[in-house]
Amino acid sequence: MKNLIKLLWANALVVLPLISVGHPGHGHENPLSPGHYLGNPEHSIPLALTLAAATIFIVWKVRRTKNEVNK
Repeated sequence: MKNLIKLLWANALVVLPLISVGHPGHGHENPLSPGHYLGNPEHSIPLALTLAAATIFIVWKVRRTKNEVNK
């Protein structure tokens, strides 16, 4: 599990500068609309990765807690 966490941190550090860059299309639509975030891969991919990481962490934490209670 430690290797998975290290891998997730490494990926986040590599991808983080890429998501802070503006992309073509800014100014043509409302940048705060949900369609902007879901329709542009520059936003949807990090969003999907964040949701996946959060899901993995929550599932891991719940299973770990269940194992500790059952001991």
